[in-house]
Amino acid sequence: MNNFNWQWWQFFISLTEFGSISKAADSLSISQPTLSRHLIAMEKQLGQSMFDRSTQGLILTTFAESLLEEGKVMQLSALRLQRIAQGQAQQLKGRVRLSVNEMLAHYYLPDLLPEFMLRYPDISVEIEVSNKASNIDKRDADIAIRMFPPTQLDLIARHINDMSLAFFASKLYLQQHGTPKNIQQVFEHRLLGYDRDQQLVQGGHLQGWNIRNEQFLFRSDFMPLQFELACKGGGIVVTHQKLALAKGLTQIDIGIDLPPLPTYLVCHRDVQHNPRIRVMMDFLGDNLPRLFA
Repeated sequence: MNNFNWQWWQFFISLTEFGSISKAADSLSISQPTLSRHLIAMEKQLGQSMFDRSTQGLILTTFAESLLEEGKVMQLSALRLQRIAQGQAQQLKGRVRLSVNEMLAHYYLPDLLPEFMLRYPDISVEIEVSNKASNIDKRDADIAIRMFPPTQLDLIARHINDMSLAFFASKLYLQQHGTPKNIQQVFEHRLLGYDRDQQLVQGGHLQGWNIRNEQFLFRSDFMPLQFELACKGGGIVVTHQKLALAKGLTQIDIGIDLPPLPTYLVCHRDVQHNPRIRVMMDFLGDNLPRLFA
């Protein structure tokens, strides 16, 4: 075991998580044949099989199950070690990975990032665009902009603003279809909603509205498409007030104020003092509020 490749444990954990060599290889950014060779070498070194292969995927052997818990502990320790090392970097150079949703990536960041990159030319900026929360513990991102406060104790959050929301449509749409006066009439119009994403349905239920995604006459989980379609006269959308007014949409007054959308900057406490992460956090915290308010 003196020559054991400790990276094999990372491969082992990924294989247990995905249950498939091809999916695990994609997550690790290596080829499927390479991962298969490492697994065979690991099993040879240990002298026992780690998985039973079947058409349904990989099934842990009893031997592998006995190692899984300690393997996960090792993975968490390795990730923490990386975060601590990253948190002690002193130079304003290297990579910063930022996770944002589609609306922020499309309509807000282009107004901010050129200035940041001009100030810090040696910092490499990577953007992960997803409406799902990134896993900061596993370093999927260094910083995330989220519309909800984190619950994990190891995450540091900074509340930067509350984003006003309302119903909007283009003047063309309202001329063609009329302006709804209450929430019941809104749902009789072409409301641009989500396909699989439940956030509008969940928000509606908090308001006492019994709605389902299937009721929307247009459905897409890609929020910029909803917004642009509304700008072209395609229907009514729930969206950011300041952005919608700036793009010429008309706010629909139905006598209800929608709850604002809180916005947080989030990072792991292990890297909060890393200089390049700190300057990105400070830059976003100083500049995003003026775009949202």
